[in-house]
Amino acid sequence: MYLNIIGKRISVIMIKVFLLGDSIVTAYGKDSENFIGGWGDHLGSFFDDKFVSVISCAEGGESSRSFLNDGRFIDNGLFTKEMFPQGVGPCYELIREGDFVFIQFCHNDDDSARHEKRELRHTPLGTPDSNGIYPTVLPIGNTPYSFECGATYKGYLKFYIDKIRKRGAAPVLLTPPPRGVFKDGKIASVPGNHGGTDEFGEYAYIRAIRQVGETEDVTVLELFERSKNYINSIGEENFKYLQSLKDGSGNTIGESRYGRPKAWPQDYNEIMQSGEFGEIDNTHQNRFGSFVYAGFIAEEIREKIPTLAKFLLEESSKNVPPPEGFRL
Repeated sequence: MYLNIIGKRISVIMIKVFLLGDSIVTAYGKDSENFIGGWGDHLGSFFDDKFVSVISCAEGGESSRSFLNDGRFIDNGLFTKEMFPQGVGPCYELIREGDFVFIQFCHNDDDSARHEKRELRHTPLGTPDSNGIYPTVLPIGNTPYSFECGATYKGYLKFYIDKIRKRGAAPVLLTPPPRGVFKDGKIASVPGNHGGTDEFGEYAYIRAIRQVGETEDVTVLELFERSKNYINSIGEENFKYLQSLKDGSGNTIGESRYGRPKAWPQDYNEIMQSGEFGEIDNTHQNRFGSFVYAGFIAEEIREKIPTLAKFLLEESSKNVPPPEGFRL
C-alpha cells in the first residue's frame, strides 16, 4: 500500500493482526449464511482496512495444547493450507516484525469439569503456590504434547509469547467470555466455567491468564470482564439472544461450512419464534453476540494498544442487527 504525500509516493506497511484461538475466536463466514459467529468475523470491521488487516487462524475445538499438536501454529504437515480458516495455513511463518498476535485459549483447556476429552485437548493448570500463583512449565521437545507431558496452561501461553517475540511481533492475551452458567440470575464460577473457584478465588484459568500477562509484560485485553458484566446487566433472558442454536441432535443450526447455511437475522428470528430447535448454546455466540464482543475488544484496544488504537474507526464499518427478541 502507498500514500501520496506532496507528490511523493511513500510506502506504508500494513499491520497484520493474527488471531489464535478456538471457536469463540474463529471466523465462520458471512452473516447471510451463518447464525454462529466468532469475534474474528467482525474485529476487522472496527479498523481502517487501509492500515490494519485481521487474519483469523483460530479453529473450533482447539486448546493451547491441541493447537500446537495439530500444526495450526507451527506447521507439522497435518493440514493443507486450504483446511485452515481463510486458507492462510499455519501462521507462524507469516508473522512479521510489527505485527500483532492475539491469543485466546481457555474454553477447551479447562480441566475442571468434563474429562472425556482430557487427552485430546485439556491443559492442566498445575498446583498454585501459597500466593495463588500457578506454575509456568513450558512444553519440551516436539509435538504431540500429551496431557501428562508436564507442561502447564501458563507454560503453553508463554510458549506462544516467546515464539511470537522471536518473529519481532507483539503478543496480546485475551481473557475469554464466560459460558452462560447462571446462579441467581448472574454468571456463576462453577467447574467447567474457566476453572471454577478454588481457595484463591473465582475463574482459575482467567486468573492464570492475568498472571502470565503480568510476569511476561504482555497486554491483556479483558473480554471476560466486559462480557461478564454485560451479561449480568442485560439478564439471563436477553443472554440467550446473544447465543447460537442447536438442533435436537446437538448440531449447530446455521453453520455454512458444514452445509447448514441460514441467514441472519431473518432465519434466526423465524426459528426462535417457532421454537423449532433443540437448545440454546450457552458457549457459542451468534452473529450479534460475537459482534458485541468484537466491539468490547475494540474498546480494550483503544485503551491499551496505542499503535493499533490510532487505526480504529469511530464505529464498525458493518451493522449486525440484534434478534427480534433482544430487549434492553
